[in-house]
Amino acid sequence: MNKKDKLKAATFFCSLFLILGFMLAAYFHFTSVLVNTADDFLQSVESKAANAQSIFLSDDFKRHITESSFSKYISATGLNSYVSAQWSSRSIKGNRGSLVGVITTEYRVLPATISLVKEDAQWKIYSLQIRTEQSQQNEDIRELPDQQTQLLLAKEALSTFVTSVQQKSMQPLFNSAAAIWQKNITINKLDAAFERFYSEDITLLSQINNQQPVFEHVAKLDDEGFMLMAGFYTLEAQKLSFEQRYIYEGLGWKLVGLDVRLGQ
Repeated sequence: MNKKDKLKAATFFCSLFLILGFMLAAYFHFTSVLVNTADDFLQSVESKAANAQSIFLSDDFKRHITESSFSKYISATGLNSYVSAQWSSRSIKGNRGSLVGVITTEYRVLPATISLVKEDAQWKIYSLQIRTEQSQQNEDIRELPDQQTQLLLAKEALSTFVTSVQQKSMQPLFNSAAAIWQKNITINKLDAAFERFYSEDITLLSQINNQQPVFEHVAKLDDEGFMLMAGFYTLEAQKLSFEQRYIYEGLGWKLVGLDVRLGQ
């Protein structure tokens, strides 16, 4: 390579590095608002400023907690001894944002995911998930609950469904659902979707409460971070199949979709 070609190559690589540098700077600037919100929230937790904590939480987050339950969660995770946070992944898509990294407390390092949503032009905490060291090593954005928790979620959703059928109103199911689902569906629409079950033998459906479901596949996450579960119950000579969809909202998984089928 002659001197002229070497100069061209050096100029090209310098330009490339400058472009990448500008892109990286723009990325950090664009997502810095998420980091600022998360850090302000965590500092308010550490200072035990209850009113200050509340202003950083989204309406959907606050719907699922009480002051007492939130305080217990903060104490159990050790977030009340917050020292600092480092975010290895930041993203904004529309009015949704996500931070993935580690939160350092006085006693340990907590792998964490914080999801945010824009409300009234302000970024608010939509969900807070403290994860395991293993999931942090695998760089998973979301961590599936253990099998026992999956079982409890599935049974709780179907038990609430049976209660709703018994009352001939999907109000109980609606009340237990994720806030994001409640905003996109009405009780009347749920009633219309499950009306065929109102004429079923409630004694038969109630057998669900005394049985364990059989899962058709392991729980999995789709590309949008929703957890999908599917399984069935055998009720006498009939098979009741279900598909459930969950979103991590607030401090736990909440139902955001349900399909139930009863047949031979």
